[in-house]
Amino acid sequence: MSMLLGKRRSKKVIVFLCTGDTCRGAMAQGYMVHALAERGMKYVDVKTAGVMTVPGLIPTDEAVQVMKNANIDISKHRSCPLTRELIHKADLILGMTPFHVQTALRMSEEAKGKTYLLKEFAESDLKNYQITDPNGLTLEVYKRVYREMKLAIDKMLDKPFFQGDAPAPKPEPVPEEAPAKSTAKAGAKPTKAAPAAKPAAKAPAAAPAKAPAKAAPAPAKAAAPAKPVKKAK
Repeated sequence: MSMLLGKRRSKKVIVFLCTGDTCRGAMAQGYMVHALAERGMKYVDVKTAGVMTVPGLIPTDEAVQVMKNANIDISKHRSCPLTRELIHKADLILGMTPFHVQTALRMSEEAKGKTYLLKEFAESDLKNYQITDPNGLTLEVYKRVYREMKLAIDKMLDKPFFQGDAPAPKPEPVPEEAPAKSTAKAGAKPTKAAPAAKPAAKAPAAAPAKAPAKAAPAPAKAAAPAKPVKKAK
């Protein structure tokens, strides 16, 4: 959580990330803007976005009612989809569930090091880091969700990240890899490296095969012996 700011800007941009940006995000933004004004903190710009929404949706009636009971008007809120450009501009992105955080991380490499669950970053609830989606549920669920986010935001505003306009602490340097330890015993003479093996001698090229010798002509047949001539009587 220490690697939150890259470049120093006049205002820190905080993005509350939910699903449709009509319930949780709208209520979280409404309360945080109210809390910042009460504390006189003018160097934080609070935005919202949804991972599965379209631009221009109005907040739900239940969300408006809950915030109206807290003397906070969110009726002018309009939904906004999460974009790579918004991730780039943000100094801190706070999701309501792991799905929101993972969506931001998959969308842009720049989300790494500055995207967390709201309760995780605020350390407001060590047992349940998720904040339930109240859309379609009862007004009592909306009230409970608002109380959870309010507690998290109040604790979060006391963190050093929100104190003054000083830049966030620099990230810790990555330690260099330690050289591999030698397994040789102390005082032992270093062993000489074995000489490189000589390249194997090339096998002599095979002599071209000679043409087979012509077969000798077959021996002539011996002449039949002459018959003896009979003498005349």
